[in-house]
Amino acid sequence: MLRLYYYPPLRGPHYGNPYSDNYRAELSKYFRIANRPSRWYAGMSGSLFLSIFRADVYVLNWVENIRFFAYGLWQYRLLRIVLWVLRMRGARIVWMFHNMQPHGGHNKESLALHNYLFRHSALIISHSRAATLYAQERANCPVYYVCHPVKPLSLGKFEGEVAPCDVFIWGTIVGYKGIAEFVEEHKRRGSTLSVHILGKCKDETLAERIAGSCGEYVSFDNRRASFEEIAARCKASRWVLFPYVGQCVSSSGALIDTVVMGGTPIGPNVGAFADLSDEQVCITYSDYDDLFARLATTASLSPAQRQAFIERNSWEHIGKLVNEELRMKNSCAYGQS
Repeated sequence: MLRLYYYPPLRGPHYGNPYSDNYRAELSKYFRIANRPSRWYAGMSGSLFLSIFRADVYVLNWVENIRFFAYGLWQYRLLRIVLWVLRMRGARIVWMFHNMQPHGGHNKESLALHNYLFRHSALIISHSRAATLYAQERANCPVYYVCHPVKPLSLGKFEGEVAPCDVFIWGTIVGYKGIAEFVEEHKRRGSTLSVHILGKCKDETLAERIAGSCGEYVSFDNRRASFEEIAARCKASRWVLFPYVGQCVSSSGALIDTVVMGGTPIGPNVGAFADLSDEQVCITYSDYDDLFARLATTASLSPAQRQAFIERNSWEHIGKLVNEELRMKNSCAYGQS
């Protein structure tokens, strides 16, 4: 059985993002997970360095963003050494191509990592068709589109009170999600749509900017909530909005979770939002005029379409794909320049 290292490493009993919990669990059916069970890491690149000879396959998620982490320049330099050693060893890299560029835009180091991984990965997988086409134009290896896998949630009943609203926004609050821009536009238009925002924002400046547009129709609850509460609020709102800005967004786990939890998602006509619109489980908009016109209406998704989407996009598919591709002869021009 091939040994596989999964990045990012696990620091506690579970990842903060269930994506990695689900992905690692599926990969463990086909590979022996080689990650060290340790609480100490010398930065994210340090964890890779400590496992540089432990695996045959390295599945990398978001590694191209390492320059933006603490001690980013040193982590980047260490990562380049890691990647060179892996190449010399003949270890194979599976690059999960989540976004066409970092949310804050490329810098010199992130662009260099993109170019390196396009040349030297053994397999690239993306969760949006647009990102897949982008990667196929640049890669030396097979590139596959796999819709963001779905895992049905087993949730208990939320015991708290949930007031109905027109628009619900949830998830970790960061700049690229466009929440501040949306509530400022809501205020500028004098909209009477009721908007509830629920999510943790660590950026005090961004949190203050959002709070500045709150009032009679907009409320902001700056905290992390349980999935039981989020599911209850998704069902109690007419729309679950993802007002993302820019073109770099490829996939969204929160979008997938919203579909599973029974919400009616609406987002910009890019990346996974456009893909799920084709699947008839998401509504998309082109600009603010289009968005506010749609928010003034009521829409619902077909329960049959929702269930069919969940059933055909299980985690089993991506695990089988990685296993089959890496076991095929000549599956990629790995190591070409």
